Amino acid sequence: MARYRLTGVSAWGVQWDKKDDDRELARRLLNLLSDRRMLWKDYSQEIEEHCVNSASEARRQLGVLLDSPEIGSEVSGRARAIQAAFRAFMDEVGPDDGEEWHRWRGAGTDRLSVALGRLRGVVGLLVGEIASTYRLDVSEDLATIVPDLDGWFFERDRAGEGG
Repeated sequence: MARYRLTGVSAWGVQWDKKDDDRELARRLLNLLSDRRMLWKDYSQEIEEHCVNSASEARRQLGVLLDSPEIGSEVSGRARAIQAAFRAFMDEVGPDDGEEWHRWRGAGTDRLSVALGRLRGVVGLLVGEIASTYRLDVSEDLATIVPDLDGWFFERDRAGEGG
């Protein structure tokens, strides 16, 4: 539901400014995350430096979204949690220690893969909650990180649509 704010009155009428509602801001949040390939791309195809840069950009964009005066507490709480997950990822991966041993232990065992797994777990859960709460579509790529244990997310979503 769109919200409007009175911005002026004149002899010719009333001026209104359309404000974004929480559903629109949640949609923007999901679009922002849909553009982060680090959230779903195969671990073996990720490069640490690219992931750190992507996480930094995501944090910046989330900050812009959080600065929106229209954002409600439910969307902002989830956006802050996602921002914190990206921050934790950056803290975990951190600056390279100069040792290459962790790069040769196999997919899923190096610190980048472990940090990506944690990030994807947190963000996937929050994406599912946001999409379900606001009845929003999730891109096919981003949907791969949404937990589907016993169909909890997708079944709940379908049940809400009467099917």
